Amino acid sequence: MGYFHYNIGDLVEFVEGRVGASRKRTGIIIEQSFRFTKDDKYKIKTQDDKDYWVSRPRLTLLSKVVKG
Repeated sequence: MGYFHYNIGDLVEFVEGRVGASRKRTGIIIEQSFRFTKDDKYKIKTQDDKDYWVSRPRLTLLSKVVKG
């Protein structure tokens, strides 16, 4: 199995939408999808309870999940 840059439970930020109509969103990674030919994708659950699939380059890490 491949290596993921982010882990389930990490807090991330991304921009949703297009130029002129974009919005910063914050959420928690709830699922990972490994891609052989492209950047990995992550399913993000946001505050408004919506899910978004976002590619790795579009994510900014805010906090790593603490395993313990």
